[in-house]
Formats: sequence, C-alpha cells, structure tokens
Amino acid sequence: MNNHQLLEIIDGFHNLNIVVIGDIMLDKYIWGDVNRISPEAPVPVVNVDRVEYRVGGAGNVATNLAGMSCHSSILAITGNDHNADILEEHLREHNVKALFDKDKKRCTTVKSRIIAQRQQLVRMDNEVIDNFSSRQTEKLLKKITSTGDQIDAIILSDYAKGLLTKNFIQHIIREFNNTPVIIDPKVRNYERYRGATVIKPNYKEFCQAVNKEHISLQDLKKYAAQIVEKFDFAGLIVTLGENGVFYFDDGRSEIIPTEAHEVYDVSGAGDTFTAAFTPGLIISDDFAKAARIGNLASAVAVEKVGTAAVTKEELIKKIG
Repeated sequence: MNNHQLLEIIDGFHNLNIVVIGDIMLDKYIWGDVNRISPEAPVPVVNVDRVEYRVGGAGNVATNLAGMSCHSSILAITGNDHNADILEEHLREHNVKALFDKDKKRCTTVKSRIIAQRQQLVRMDNEVIDNFSSRQTEKLLKKITSTGDQIDAIILSDYAKGLLTKNFIQHIIREFNNTPVIIDPKVRNYERYRGATVIKPNYKEFCQAVNKEHISLQDLKKYAAQIVEKFDFAGLIVTLGENGVFYFDDGRSEIIPTEAHEVYDVSGAGDTFTAAFTPGLIISDDFAKAARIGNLASAVAVEKVGTAAVTKEELIKKIG
C-alpha cells in the first residue's frame, strides 16, 4: 500500500457517524515543580502550577474520533456530580455528542495525576466498580436508538467499571447486527464479546485471553486463529507496544512495525489506535490499511504527554 491510498481513506472520515459505548472517566492532571523534600515525610513537595482536565477512558476514544473528523457520540453512565459536568463541557469543546445517564448513587470516575518535571509522581483514583443494572443499560441504549441517526460503527470501550456487562454487550450486538462492532476488551473471558466484528486487545490482554504468560511473535497467528474461530469474530488486532501492531483477518496476518520516533507517554495510545482503525476499516474494508492508519495515529499519541486527542491534520502530517 502507498501513502496516497491511506490519505484517501482518511479523507473520508468526515462522512462517518461512530458511536462509542463504554466506561468514561475524567483525567485530572496537576502540574507543578519540585524544589525540596517535605520535612514531614521523605516525599517531594510539589508547587502546583496548573490543573488540567481531559476526557479519559471511553471518552478518549470519542474525542480522538472527533479530532480525526468523524461524527462522534458517546453513551455512558456517570455520577450526578460536578465532574460529570466537566466531562460534558470538554466533550462539547471536542464536538462529541454526550449521551449520559447520570446515577445519583455513584460518583463519576476521576483519575488524578500529579506531574513534575514531565514525570508522574503519583496517581489517585476515585471510582466505584459495580455492575450497572439491566434497567440502567436499557435506558442508556434507548438514547441512541431514539435519535434515528445512521450509525456506521459502534466501539465498545471496556475498562471493567461495570457498564459493559455480558448481557448489555450481547444486547448491543443483537440490536445492531448489521453494524460493525469493535471491541476494546478488558476481561480475559471473551465469551461476553461473542459475535463482535473485531476485538482489539493489547499484548498482555491477549496473553491472558489464551491463558499464556508469554506468546512469541511467531505464535500470534496460531492463537489469533483460535480466538477468532471460537468466539465468531471477523478479525482480531493485537497492539504490541514498541513492536507495533498485529492483525489477523480471514487467515491473513501481519505485524506492522511501530511508527513512533519519541515516546513520552503511552497512556491512551490504545484508544487512539481504536479511533483511527475503526473508520479506516469501515472505509477500506482492509485490515492492513486500517491497522497501518491506527498505528500511525498511535505514534502521534505517544509523542504527547497524557491522554490527548490526535487530530486529522496531525495524522496526515505523520503519513508525510
């Protein structure tokens, strides 16, 4: 494939309407400097310079989709709190349609990171991890079916926070049986994802799914074929970090090397890959081309600090 073909695919992203369903969270970054150690304990004292909020989890997939010019919507359940309001505000700024159901009995997930001299010192998580009821998930699904919008693809972004239960996932796959469903999994038992179009674990998650501590790059195809056949997927993607990305589709497979030149932060790179791969696959119907586009988008993401949406212009520049 040549770069011109990839650019033609990316040029069509703006025609697609893609819905993300999953666990959304608010990423809070506390930036500062360290000049001394605390007299109270052997820990650094951070002089706070600024506080920044970003959309994380499934929301990072949605903002990346919008950044790459897709029409992007997200279905999620949050707390009925100020942090949910911050999420909605940031999603509006990123041109993402937020379809939230707000639960008064739980908090919005917030992950707070303290960063000094470009290094993360500590992370604090505020969250509740319990499965949502079928009543809540059915109510959420009605929000998207009631819009009447044409949906070109659905991405299920599973962070194991309680939204994407087996029943809810299977309900979505049945309800949208003519729509590609792309899974970014978290749990090792893929039975809950049965019948999805594509599943995209990272290397560690894939090893867990086949009950192996380690899989050689040469054996990826063997295990991928087993997973695809067992759970009735159309194809499978494994992101391999510094080794790039592996895809398996209808017996074809390939490892595409990484495109990153400098790595500052890998957080959110998998979300960025999913956001670029999905529209690439819808337009091209070609795993190799879509995986290459996702790989390039991930390379842009890891050259940034924190979860930050990759834009269409940045992706085009990366292709060169």
